[in-house]
Amino acid sequence: MVPNLIEELRVQLLNTAYCELDKTWDYTDIVSPFTRIYLITAGGGYIYPNNQHYELKPGYLYLIPSYTHCSYSCPGNTLSQYYIHFSNQLTDGLKIFDSVPVHYEVKASMLDYQLFKRLIEINKDAALIQSDPKVYQRQNWASSLSYHGNSITALETNGILRQILSRFIRDADDVNASFTRFSRLREVFKYIHTHLKYEIRMDQLAEIACYSTDHFTRRFKKTTGLLPVEYINNKRIEMAQLLLLTSTKTQKEISEQAGFSCQQYYSRVFRKKVGCSPGQYRKMHGFV
Repeated sequence: MVPNLIEELRVQLLNTAYCELDKTWDYTDIVSPFTRIYLITAGGGYIYPNNQHYELKPGYLYLIPSYTHCSYSCPGNTLSQYYIHFSNQLTDGLKIFDSVPVHYEVKASMLDYQLFKRLIEINKDAALIQSDPKVYQRQNWASSLSYHGNSITALETNGILRQILSRFIRDADDVNASFTRFSRLREVFKYIHTHLKYEIRMDQLAEIACYSTDHFTRRFKKTTGLLPVEYINNKRIEMAQLLLLTSTKTQKEISEQAGFSCQQYYSRVFRKKVGCSPGQYRKMHGFV
């Protein structure tokens, strides 16, 4: 039986508000450790997630998953939008976008407008102080993800976030097929996500999955499109990106916490995945 994704999913609101932007909303190659959703109400602009191109149109919702390279621009005079920043993962540490197919642009309904307005109404203090991601991403929000409102507001906030996120998930058959492929390896994913800072051996993972090492490697690649070592390195680099943006740890401390025994190897893998060195990445996002 395919697990219920709604029960599996954990979401945490970080920021939400309505804002009006202008041509100064122009940022290149931003990688955020949280997921963003925009509801465009007027004007226009562009986003470029992972080198794809989307024109921001009024009446549409846009999704930018966490750790996605994205550039933003507003070449016209104005862009008005609702926005949400939030964290999301399944109970075993996987992100929902690792497990199910999603759309990145969907037409908004009247209910979506009402949900955004209600979310802002009950989270009045959740707006960004300013719009430059090189500044607001320096906030160490990862160390304080506990909700500070009352429990009833938290429950309603959680429900609204799930509803809005559900707009981007493709039809149930696609979700069930995708999640079924992942379900055979759930314990493996859980082990990886909870042991990133330690050595992870293929024979350990194969034993957890009850496969031979060769069979496990083939099954893992068929499911994820990656060899196990590639998947593990990707998740370690995501952890490093988070630490680079939300902490003042040294490169040596970050490489060790992310599970790299050799700092040179960490730098090489980081550059291959992200396109720049860890130090350059930190400076690009506002750290000196």
